[in-house]
Amino acid sequence: MRWQREVSIRQKIQRIVIIACGAALFLASAVFTLYDRTTFLQAKTDDLKASARMIGSNSTAALAFRDSKTAREVLSALQAKPRVVNGCIYDSEGKVFATYQRDPAQGPFSPPAVQRSGSSIAAGHMILFEPVILNGDVIGTILIDANLQDLNERLARFALIDLAVLLASLAVAYLLSYRLQRVISDPIRELAGIASSVSAHQNYSIRAAKRSHDEIGVLVDQFNSMLDRIQQRDVAIQKANDNLERRVAERTSFLNALVENTPLAIMVLDSEQKVQLCNPAFEHLFQYTREEVIGKAAGGLLADGSLLLEARDTSPKARGGDLVNLVTRRRRKDKSLVDVELHSVGLTVNAEVVGSLVIYQDISARKRAEEAMEQAREAAEAASRTKSEFLANMSHEIRTPMNGIMGMTELVLDTDLDPEQREYLNMAKISADSLLSLINDILDYSKIEAGKLEIDQIEFNLGDNLGDTMKTLSLRAHQKGLELAYDLHPDVPDALLGDPGRLRQIIVNLVGNAIKFTEKGEVVVSVQVESRTREAIELHFIIIDTGIGIPAGKQTAIFEAFTQADGSMSRTYGGTGLGLTISSRLVGFMGGKIWVESELGRGSRFHFTASFGLQQVPARTVVPRDPMTLRDMRVLVVDDNATNRQILTKMLSHWHTLPTAVESGAKAIVTLREALGMGRVFPLILVDAQMPEMDGFALAECINRNPGWSAATIMMLSSAGQRGDARRCRELGVAAYLTKPVRQGELLDAILTALGTRAMREDSPVLVTRHSLRENSNRLRILLVEDNNVNQVFALRLLQKAGHTVALAGNGREALIALDRESFDVVLMDVQMPEMDGFQATAAIREKEKDSGNHLPIIAMTAHAMVGDKERCLAAGMDDYITKPIRRQELADLLKRYSSVAAENVV
Repeated sequence: MRWQREVSIRQKIQRIVIIACGAALFLASAVFTLYDRTTFLQAKTDDLKASARMIGSNSTAALAFRDSKTAREVLSALQAKPRVVNGCIYDSEGKVFATYQRDPAQGPFSPPAVQRSGSSIAAGHMILFEPVILNGDVIGTILIDANLQDLNERLARFALIDLAVLLASLAVAYLLSYRLQRVISDPIRELAGIASSVSAHQNYSIRAAKRSHDEIGVLVDQFNSMLDRIQQRDVAIQKANDNLERRVAERTSFLNALVENTPLAIMVLDSEQKVQLCNPAFEHLFQYTREEVIGKAAGGLLADGSLLLEARDTSPKARGGDLVNLVTRRRRKDKSLVDVELHSVGLTVNAEVVGSLVIYQDISARKRAEEAMEQAREAAEAASRTKSEFLANMSHEIRTPMNGIMGMTELVLDTDLDPEQREYLNMAKISADSLLSLINDILDYSKIEAGKLEIDQIEFNLGDNLGDTMKTLSLRAHQKGLELAYDLHPDVPDALLGDPGRLRQIIVNLVGNAIKFTEKGEVVVSVQVESRTREAIELHFIIIDTGIGIPAGKQTAIFEAFTQADGSMSRTYGGTGLGLTISSRLVGFMGGKIWVESELGRGSRFHFTASFGLQQVPARTVVPRDPMTLRDMRVLVVDDNATNRQILTKMLSHWHTLPTAVESGAKAIVTLREALGMGRVFPLILVDAQMPEMDGFALAECINRNPGWSAATIMMLSSAGQRGDARRCRELGVAAYLTKPVRQGELLDAILTALGTRAMREDSPVLVTRHSLRENSNRLRILLVEDNNVNQVFALRLLQKAGHTVALAGNGREALIALDRESFDVVLMDVQMPEMDGFQATAAIREKEKDSGNHLPIIAMTAHAMVGDKERCLAAGMDDYITKPIRRQELADLLKRYSSVAAENVV
């Protein structure tokens, strides 16, 4: 309590005693008073009950014979009870039978409604109800109303007595506490006086006298003990002070020795930049003696000309508290210059800058080493440039004939060949593909090692990119009897910003490895969202296979260059060991990480994450048709692979169809029979072509033979197209034939097209394929500029087979003449050509366009694939870039982007 803080201990003790006594007496008085009140009320209640019982026994006859007069006479006996003011007798029905009122002048008495037996207190009155019992039956009730004035008078007397006792007791307690508190307060006041004297005179030899063995005696002992410790501390402090002075002297000697013996040149300047101190290293470095520099201005000693201006600029910075560090030169006494590294800092004493400390380090040897390193670096860069130029030239020289070999092989494979010829050419094409893959890996690895590989940031469609990539790998998977599928989670967006080419390269490497090391089962790619913001997204890719697996000890090493899980693998499966290394580096460039989970004999799960931007205004996409026409359509999915069934079911459910999935042709027939028996039909049936026991074609034939099922639209899904499959589909009435893995948009477009075609042409429906889905795409008028005869023939045939109109030019000059003669949608421009190369021709085309305001898309075709080649082409005014050897699908995907642009420009 704050009001007690300034009061003396004597007064505190007195107040504590008085308050404690007062509280105890007040509590005792209150308890006795309450007890007396309780006993008084109990006695009064007992008295009223006795009176009520007596009246009740006397009124039984009156109640029995309904004699109210007699009952009133019985109630008049209450006149003997002076505190009873009202009374009442109720009959057995609770009605008032007779009443009594002591003072009629107070107004008529209105008895309350009869209540249960018992007493209650209200408004200063005690009200008692008591039943009247005759032969065990209640024949009435007695009410007695008595005031409590006698209780109030009794409580008032008790209060006066309690107050008198309390005041008398407090007076006695005050007198006793006044006399007895000295036993505690006097020793404490004496101890406080001694403490004040010790503090005033700093005399720690004074001790307090101990007069008792209670807590105060203990306090005196502790006080004296504290004085002993303080006295001992003073002695220890004095010794420590003496020891500190000795150690300071030793440290000063040590610092002086350090300054004298350090190999760094040290100079101390005062506030006027005059030398106050220098060490032997300074004398040795600058050839001055101490006597020659002490008291002299430092600027003129060690610098002149531009170096003097630099020195004068450095000094204010050091005095201002900045740490100055620079590599410069300073002048010796013999006027020669020495390379030094200078460190300067201000010297502050009592928050005032009194000078500066300057340290010089001779770096002449380091300078010579740096010059040698610079020369070595320039030589290494020259060697690197030579290597890059060699790789670029080798890339061009190898890719040019490779383009002819691969292109012509593809063209010949599209002609009629006997089995032996086709086998030889397929082997040649596989070898060429392997050689090109090896060349690409080596070039990519050289770019990564040189630190020149860059990741583009362009708009692309993830679903199309992944679907096209998986299509290119489907043939390899089918040849090994593997199921190849991919699953894009619904929350994964399509419109992204990133490098689709590098993403495709990672997928091809990982899925290609999975196919290579998997003998049976499946390879599945899953894509899901790892994290997302408004402008960016991190995707998690998982490549799952059922292959041979990787030992735990090798799972980290496989991402190192030229390393495979086992040395024998390169002999059994082939490969350079570069694919995973390049993929790992590319994933790192794309802001992600890559790892593997695997177990020998139980397959592998390769994971990698990659970051992409989100297109704020997604690129225009082509929506096939409205999927709402499929709502609530019953669809039967027949596929022996559980993963494929799950993916197809998920796609169909997304379009609000009602899919049913079975794993074999036999179960499909059972399902169709059950549905027919229940009066239900499946308007659409998706069938896998390759299934054990009963394949898709056998199932389609069985469905067509049954009149109840033949109305269904059948779509065939195959892991890889085989020759003759299209003819068999037409013979069996199959409406569509697609190769797996199927993109979601492609499947929707094929379903709607097949359903519409069948409805319009029941007699001879048209077979829908992935090629027929593209037949309505826009054809281009293309100017092909190429000087190599073989490449001319290959590119010409490739473009004509795709339905494009092609004109040929042998060099840039011929291209300009052709453009003056007619208009084209796109120009495929070779870069290296005689007379006028691709860069010169592009510059001439762009110059002419400045007057017309038009823009003709120009796509560079080059065998150069080194870092900077693409940027060089784009900087020259070209719109796109494709490397040789030209892949049919890669070229088709590239031209597809310009087909939509050409269609929009048609008036």
